[in-house]
Amino acid sequence: TVDLGGKMVKTLGYGDTVPGPLIRANVGDELEVVLTNKLDHPTSMHWHGIALQNDMDGAEPATPNVPAGQSFTYRFSVPDAGTYWAHPHVGLDLDTGLYLPLIVDDPKARADYDAEWIIMLDDWTDGVGRSPQQIFADLQKNGMGAMGQGGMGQPAMGGESPMGGMGQAGTGGSELLGGDPGDVTYPYYVINGRIPEAPTTFRAKPGQRIRLRIINAGADTAFRVALGGHTLKVTHTDGFPVVPTDVDALLIGMGERYDAIVTAGDGVFPLVALAEGKGAAARALLATG
Repeated sequence: TVDLGGKMVKTLGYGDTVPGPLIRANVGDELEVVLTNKLDHPTSMHWHGIALQNDMDGAEPATPNVPAGQSFTYRFSVPDAGTYWAHPHVGLDLDTGLYLPLIVDDPKARADYDAEWIIMLDDWTDGVGRSPQQIFADLQKNGMGAMGQGGMGQPAMGGESPMGGMGQAGTGGSELLGGDPGDVTYPYYVINGRIPEAPTTFRAKPGQRIRLRIINAGADTAFRVALGGHTLKVTHTDGFPVVPTDVDALLIGMGERYDAIVTAGDGVFPLVALAEGKGAAARALLATG
């Protein structure tokens, strides 16, 4: 049971938090992660974006799923610095709280920032109303299962719409997404496991340079992200460096990661992740005052 910010829900998770605990390593380190499956069905842990051998990747058939009641030890080295994450590759488990950030640092790289903020975006339905399984069954019944693919090779799922209906097709339009914002309108969109009415707050000092590590763990939602009163200097996409580019906002698809640098102003500022084309948003706060 987790608290999304005044809304208690039952879900699946790594440990007892959503997102799960941060895993951090240096380039070249070997990770050893033991996954103990206390669920009632097989599961896996896929290391999204990490270059590693197939039998440790956490996706069948190359890596067998972990049966209920059993454990599996993932062992692999991390060759590249960057922002990554982990999630299951089984059924609809992606649309629960089963995800966590994985950060790989390069000790030889110059740190040109003073603080770091890991931001995990998600579209949320589990434990709120209709389950992911129920909603996906409705999508299949309506002939939409084959076309509604979420990121990471998983079926798109969802929950109840804010209007009270079940997960719906035709959620709206989005020019940025070629007209199609996805198949499902979710009841909640969250940042670091918190609904917008009870946002998480990141605290810093005015003038500090903050590295934002933004991860979209959503199953069927692209987010348009902006930090009020600030320009984002995008430095990395999907873990790897790019020519630094100043933007007012960025569009992040399912499974994508962006790193950006901001220089913190003096005050309290909203970090807004608009669920593109779905008429809702997730929210967090940057507070320096």
